[in-house]
Amino acid sequence: MTLTLKEASGRLENLCQAKHLMVFEHHNGVGRVVIPVLTEHVRTDLDKGPAEQYEFFRARATHASALKADFHICHNQVSVTVCHITKSVKFGPSGQLIMGRRGIGLGPSLMAAVITWLENAAIPAYTIEPGDLSHVDAKTESERHQRNKFYMAFGLSLWAPFSSATGVDVVDGHFGAANVGALSVPERYKNRLQPWQTFEHDLRTEREQGVENRAELKDVDKWTSGKSWFGRLLLNFLKWPLRFQTRHKHPLKPWEMKPEEPRTEHLSVTQ
Repeated sequence: MTLTLKEASGRLENLCQAKHLMVFEHHNGVGRVVIPVLTEHVRTDLDKGPAEQYEFFRARATHASALKADFHICHNQVSVTVCHITKSVKFGPSGQLIMGRRGIGLGPSLMAAVITWLENAAIPAYTIEPGDLSHVDAKTESERHQRNKFYMAFGLSLWAPFSSATGVDVVDGHFGAANVGALSVPERYKNRLQPWQTFEHDLRTEREQGVENRAELKDVDKWTSGKSWFGRLLLNFLKWPLRFQTRHKHPLKPWEMKPEEPRTEHLSVTQ
């Protein structure tokens, strides 16, 4: 017996295994906000048919409001369930995509990861079962347009069952496409998720450079603090570009500490 894709999705969610750790990064006007993203995958028969009949892939980001966990049970994630017998796929979770933080590009980045996985799976002829549009993201006309343009950007069509509205005008309805081959990832979303290894390398480099720059500024602070009031007045007259501070007197922060040199023990051998 073949399960529906919705039924299979509910079981596959509990079987999928972590695949890759990614990082989503965006600027909020003050600094950078970093959100971890986990991709998960499984392929199995679910004891219901031929071997490896079903496949499941999910990209999900941490959620600030998740209950006693880093990940929400259904928000901040995009998934796809594949049946290789019926040659069909369905987006999830449960057909509705809901982001805890909208307008920062997180949803498109997760969708891009899922569609890229579908493209790499080489199943362009597989049909796509319709998914339900979330009313949570369409409380105002502006939000509705943003939600609908999100789906349309990836090649998905929108329609309403009891209305002639299509595209950006759809309020409550469905999304879908003829097949996987009709989907595409816009260029602007292709590299929004950064592999953890790349992010960690860049972060380590930035921190090392930051520590070096801070040490140089402390040397400047030490030099200026040793000047008399007249010396500082003269520096101001010469348009000295830095404020007079005393950072060189502050205790080192943990990330400024240099790792201790490994101890080497000198052993003497007597014969």
